Amino acid sequence: MEKYRFTYQDIHRTVRSLARRIGESGYRPDVIVAIGTGGFIPARMLRTFIDLPILTVGVAYYDKDNKPTNNPRKVQWIEEAERELRGKRILLVDEVDDSRATLEYCVRELIAHGPSSIAVAVIHNKLKEKRGAMPADVVLYLSGLDIDDKWVCYPWDAQDVDEHDSLAAEEKACAKKTLRQAMKNRLAAVGEAKRAEFGVVAATAARATAIYQRASLVLTFLSMPTELDTAPLISGALADGKRVAAPRIAGNDIEFVELDSTWKSWPQDRWSIPVPPPALPALTVEAIAASASVLFAPGLAFDEDGGRLGRGKGYYDRFLSMIRMARNLDGNVPGAPFMALGYGYSFQLVPAVPRSGSDAALDGLVLA
Repeated sequence: MEKYRFTYQDIHRTVRSLARRIGESGYRPDVIVAIGTGGFIPARMLRTFIDLPILTVGVAYYDKDNKPTNNPRKVQWIEEAERELRGKRILLVDEVDDSRATLEYCVRELIAHGPSSIAVAVIHNKLKEKRGAMPADVVLYLSGLDIDDKWVCYPWDAQDVDEHDSLAAEEKACAKKTLRQAMKNRLAAVGEAKRAEFGVVAATAARATAIYQRASLVLTFLSMPTELDTAPLISGALADGKRVAAPRIAGNDIEFVELDSTWKSWPQDRWSIPVPPPALPALTVEAIAASASVLFAPGLAFDEDGGRLGRGKGYYDRFLSMIRMARNLDGNVPGAPFMALGYGYSFQLVPAVPRSGSDAALDGLVLA
């Protein structure tokens, strides 16, 4: 059977995204109720972002001989449930919404204790026909990620977590390769007229962002023919009186070189990208870190939680790590904000980008 293997890092990122979405929803829970055993660790992670007390319940679909039963049953419940739950806004948390029978059972049992409202958050929701139904009393339902109906392997279930992480890394590498090729195909199919049109749309959106308006320095890539055209962004930024810098490969890293209106005359590389001449000096990492700046980063795919899929060389991951380290060493440079924004087409947005520990997160997106 096909499997998903998620690492602790994966779960932590998903929980952080869930916490943000709960906040954006306007729902303000009084208490977290974790369904055991799968919901215990996600609920504790969620408490890092939503500082609330956690109550736990245990529900089983198996009997004492580990044989499946027709209906779930309580194996642990909240002591003095009426006092703990009556009139409270509950956030019910579990790891995976599989058949939905457990969630339906728990919601109905909790409702019996008179809460003022109840919301449900799960790490993963399987896209499949459900045995259970979400009661109408649920005012908010959120899943961190919708996934196909495959067997899910969580790190807290692994007897050898190192082996689990190693297998997860192999699966991510394969998923990255597949997603890269799919996105390259989609990018290559964009016609020149649409590329130019969306380049203007994206530039207008980028120039309207608060970080752009505060920035004195704009860092952006010089696009290859299959990428969203950055020329309108560069022209607009220069017209706005911004300093603009573009990347140049320096060994295994990239450095940024300030440009002017003559940049289109620079010699091009084998990907038809203008290359900053060697004679032009590069900006130091320290100088960039000390400037109010914004980076518009390329990518093949993006997600809403800062995930970015590059072309596999790691240039931008290393650059972002260096900039963020320099800013932190200098006390985060008060008065000189910095943000890294993914820049591309809206079709490059995916539910989740496969990520490893070395992949640097973005701060936001500008997609046309």
